[in-house]
Amino acid sequence: MSGILSTRDCFAFIQARLGSTRFPKKILKSIPENSNTTVLDHIHNRLSTIFPKEQIVFLVPESDTELIKFLQNRNYQYFIGSETDVRDRFRKACLHFHAKHIFRLTGDNPFVDLESIRYLYEAITYISDSYYSLSMVGLPLGMGVECFSADSLLYETEGPIPERYTEHVSLHIKEHPEIHKQIRLQTHHLSHLTDVSQNALRITVDEPKDYELVCKLWKELGLKDPFFGAKEVLQLAKENPKFFLINASVEQVVFSLPKVDRNSKKVRIVYAEPAEYGTGHLERCKSLALFLEMKGYEVELSTTPDLHSKDLPLPHVLDIRENEFHLPHEFYIDNTNHLPTKPNSSFFLPNPIAPITNKNLISYFSSPLSDLDWNQTTIPGRVLVYAGSLGDKNSKQIDDYLIRCLHLESPDKKTNISSVIRIGGSPPIDQNIEFIARVSYIEFLKQIQSSEFVLTYFGQTMMESITNGQKICLVGITPIHESLGQFAEQELGIPYLGSLSSLTEKKNFPIDFPHSKIKLVRDAHIKIVKWLESIYES
Repeated sequence: MSGILSTRDCFAFIQARLGSTRFPKKILKSIPENSNTTVLDHIHNRLSTIFPKEQIVFLVPESDTELIKFLQNRNYQYFIGSETDVRDRFRKACLHFHAKHIFRLTGDNPFVDLESIRYLYEAITYISDSYYSLSMVGLPLGMGVECFSADSLLYETEGPIPERYTEHVSLHIKEHPEIHKQIRLQTHHLSHLTDVSQNALRITVDEPKDYELVCKLWKELGLKDPFFGAKEVLQLAKENPKFFLINASVEQVVFSLPKVDRNSKKVRIVYAEPAEYGTGHLERCKSLALFLEMKGYEVELSTTPDLHSKDLPLPHVLDIRENEFHLPHEFYIDNTNHLPTKPNSSFFLPNPIAPITNKNLISYFSSPLSDLDWNQTTIPGRVLVYAGSLGDKNSKQIDDYLIRCLHLESPDKKTNISSVIRIGGSPPIDQNIEFIARVSYIEFLKQIQSSEFVLTYFGQTMMESITNGQKICLVGITPIHESLGQFAEQELGIPYLGSLSSLTEKKNFPIDFPHSKIKLVRDAHIKIVKWLESIYES
């Protein structure tokens, strides 16, 4: 492995066949019933939000002519291989498409959890091992994905090949942890739902009872959000456990695999409650949790500290503004009472109280996925607005300003705003504003990369937009954000439009964006590892 991830090296391979003995042609069943959307369509629709269509490939038996015709009619990418040796089918597809990282799925799991794919993608950016296997624990059956390297898939074992290896693609990887590094990641986006038994939930289509359940689940969740995930499924199971009794009696074939040791080094990350402080703290703490897991730590993610631990005092990383808990081992993120000059403090965002010594080289932290090229083409003149959880009044203030700029007719107009898309906030009144209530993190990065301009408030979106070379301008949604916006304009060259209430006085969208010279260094999290090492070494 080179250690450098390209999104073009990552492929989603879905093994699919029509010849199921328990439930023939199940993958072409419609969800909901009598619709034109099959199980395979649901899988492709979901994966298309992350992977380019040419990197989503159905791996089918050479004799499955009906399935091949279906895929051709849908214009889906497919690869024909051995009917009996599924692993060989994967290996030949891997070589054919020059894949380096393979996300393996099966054609009977229509509702794969997209947030988990994000974590696996993110984890790959930290892997230097040539041979590895990645998966998530704590997901309902059928919603998970596994990922492994091409080197591991193509690894040749000595002696005769056991029949089970030809039937099960990655079994030769999982049975040899001494060769292939086994990484089992926690589902931190589900940390608030640990009281629900995930193992009892079957979100797959093996038998007619399973099909009945997924159709019912679509009506309950899919009509509201077609890309619902494990979080919504577990929340439903918590509120209405009887909902999932339909297929509870169906048995699942399992293999006994070598146990992967849990890490003895523990840490709890405490993030600010999203309902009160927005989702930025949670999003970056999820990325931080994964980074620490990849460094060998067992991570707990919570909105509250562990004040009554029966074990040795647990190290805490606190991303919760200026709140103090006075625990034995604390590391502070963006807490203005603890400057980054201290060994147990770091700033993930620039701040006026910490002088910037080099204005062209700014330290920060966010998901490494924000550094990647998601194969997007920038739309000239497009403005992306990230409005978070702003209400009707504030959302309208931003919309009115941009619509005025959009329709501003002047001989010397230079802004060249052609369209506006807003993510978050309240639904717009004006039809000129394209609106998306919420998106996945990867889809959000794609929206950033496909926009020429980004209008937001001081925070994580600002940094991720700079990373992608977009032209940013800021508004002040609170008195704190107003002062931070002024700081960003003075110190970083990011245009600040003023408070939301003052937007009516502004006539022009910014023309100059001096911040384009800024270079970001995504290193503000490295200090946390050194701090943890000092604790566990003492």
